[in-house]
Amino acid sequence: MANPGLQYAATLRQSLIQDLFQGDEHVLEGQEVEPSVTVEDIVGQDEFSLQDVDKDLEAFQDHELFRGIMEHGRVLKEYAQDVDDKLRQTELDSLQDYIAESDSMVALHDQIKSCDAILAGMEGLLGKFQSDLGKVSEEIRQLQVQSQMMSTKLKNRRAAEQKLGTFIENLSVSETMVNSILEAEVNEDYLMYLMELDKKLKYAHEDEVAAGSQAKRDLEPALEKLRVKALVKVRDFVLQKVYMLKRPKTNVQIIQQSSLLKNRYFVSFLRKHGQEIYLEIRAEYVAIMSKIYATHFRTYLGAMEKMQAALATQADTLGGGDSGAGGAAANVLSLFKKDAGARPTTEAVFELGERGAVLDQLGREAIIPHMAEYEGKKFPYEIIFRNVHKLLVDTASSEYTFVMDFFGDELVFKELFAPIVQVVEGDLAAALQDNWDLISVMLMMRINHEHRKLVGKQYVPGLDEYLDRVHMLLWPRFKMIFDNQSSSLRSGMERTLFNDSVQPHPVVRRYAALASSMLVLMSGFEADASGSFKPAAYQDMMSRLWAVLCDLLLRMSNLFRDRRMGIIFLITNYSHIRAALQRADAVLTQGAGAGAGGSAPGGAPAPAEGGNVVAPQALRDCEEALGKCSELYVEDQLMNHFPMLVEFVKKAEQQQKRMAVPEGQPIPNFAPPQAAPILRDFAARWQHSVESMYAEVGAHFASAACGKDVLQASMTTLLKYYTRMLELLKRQGGEGQAVVKDAVNIPAIMYEIKRITKTG
Repeated sequence: MANPGLQYAATLRQSLIQDLFQGDEHVLEGQEVEPSVTVEDIVGQDEFSLQDVDKDLEAFQDHELFRGIMEHGRVLKEYAQDVDDKLRQTELDSLQDYIAESDSMVALHDQIKSCDAILAGMEGLLGKFQSDLGKVSEEIRQLQVQSQMMSTKLKNRRAAEQKLGTFIENLSVSETMVNSILEAEVNEDYLMYLMELDKKLKYAHEDEVAAGSQAKRDLEPALEKLRVKALVKVRDFVLQKVYMLKRPKTNVQIIQQSSLLKNRYFVSFLRKHGQEIYLEIRAEYVAIMSKIYATHFRTYLGAMEKMQAALATQADTLGGGDSGAGGAAANVLSLFKKDAGARPTTEAVFELGERGAVLDQLGREAIIPHMAEYEGKKFPYEIIFRNVHKLLVDTASSEYTFVMDFFGDELVFKELFAPIVQVVEGDLAAALQDNWDLISVMLMMRINHEHRKLVGKQYVPGLDEYLDRVHMLLWPRFKMIFDNQSSSLRSGMERTLFNDSVQPHPVVRRYAALASSMLVLMSGFEADASGSFKPAAYQDMMSRLWAVLCDLLLRMSNLFRDRRMGIIFLITNYSHIRAALQRADAVLTQGAGAGAGGSAPGGAPAPAEGGNVVAPQALRDCEEALGKCSELYVEDQLMNHFPMLVEFVKKAEQQQKRMAVPEGQPIPNFAPPQAAPILRDFAARWQHSVESMYAEVGAHFASAACGKDVLQASMTTLLKYYTRMLELLKRQGGEGQAVVKDAVNIPAIMYEIKRITKTG
């Protein structure tokens, strides 16, 4: 039996050959070949232009067919026949190749069929796998839905379990808890049972679910009994701790920190669940601590006031009595004083001195009275004021901190500390009624000002209002004492105070001390935000006092028989005031160099920023008054020693100005002939007169600094008058210049003045 594959290949080969040849013959039979081809066969029967032929020839000149025709003269028919022969040969060669590869084609056909079978199997397998995947995906989706449902159920069950567990836990009471609350001793361990009871009570009253439940109604009587029993036991325990504060010689701070603060939860429990008992304990603590603090402050105030040194009395005024010279009113008042005639009023009463050091001691601990008494110390009232208020501020700060930690109620502190503030405030008001020390009151105002700034940084309720009231106690007292000082210099007192001496008057010495002290103390002030202190008020008061003093000195100067002695009196006193103000200004300058908050030498406070303004203004006012008096003295002295020179210069200048005499022309009645005798008189006795002026100044002014200033002013004014006279003569032509040439030259006069002042 023949091989089916070989038969199939032979059959396929014959079929292919038959199809190829029959198709070719069919084509050949249907083709008509023209005997010849003309130009019309190529280009068609339509008319054409030779220009178009030229264009086509140029376009196809590189074509192989066109180039063969043009080069070899071949006709299109021959070329077409050649192409057909080549195609026929190529076709036959291809058929031979196909026939030669027929076996391979058969094998390829078999392989393709085999691949088709395999791919069909794979297609079925993949279809089944796709179907299985669809089923798996559906199962996964079902599992996801089931998982979500299970997760939701688990979450709901957990939420229900938590709420139910919380409900059961808070609405059930264990036997251990009941026994502990009823029988256990109140101590630190008792706190745990109180906290648990507090939790259950809070849940029973505040939770919406528990509020309407039967479990809450069943448990409520038991919780109420436990609450009442816990309140009773906690009340007894806390009161026992509070009563420990009443023991004698007990350190209150130690009891507060060691016994009360660590048990503050008991008070919190009472405040939540036993308001009446909480108010009872609160009132008991307030009563005990108020009494303790009030007693302590009364004792401290009494002990400190026993050591008070009274530095000033009502009779110690600027116009008060001093060594037989004093005001009648002051003398009458002194008759009713216990220490009448004990001491005269001196400037020491008005000097700041070392008393200003108290402003550097604001942060120091309060003085211990029994130790200071044992050492025999005495203190001015501002020291007592500083110590009492330092103790008050520290106590208030400490107690406020404890009260807020223990009670958490600011009203407790206010109720507790109100009696203590009343004790201190009442004592201060009483002490101020007998305080006539202006420097002391001013120092207390400075101390209170610093305490107000400190309390502003450390919030203590009620204490800032108290310090404001303290300022309102001090300020009127200060004004009253200040007005008392001013009224002691009222009009009509000049004859009583006059002592017929050109030396610095006791009133001036007191004023200089007071003004210096006030300027130094005022420089440390700055206007506060509340507006209770206004620096302008102090400046106005000092300006009014300065005007009163100047008026008094002027009236007293008129009481001298000799006018010159009255002028000397004014110069001496103004010079004394200027020296005191200069020292105060130097203190302020050094204090400013020490920085804010520092102190100047001698215990004086450093000026605040922008505070050193009053001293220069006071200095300018004093120097202006001193300058005017010095001018009067110099003019009077020159009129005594050089009357013709002074009168000639003054009248000649007036005449020249009134008549507008041109330069080079003589001034009528003041020409060189009238001036020559005056210059000869000046040349004859100017040296002796200068020596006399120097001696007069030395005799009239005991203060070297003051005498030196007046002498310098006298000599300078003399040179000015002499120079003005020479200038008047020089402007009157050659005759005047000739007179000037024979006059004493100015360098000679200056040399002689320097010689006399140095040898003197």
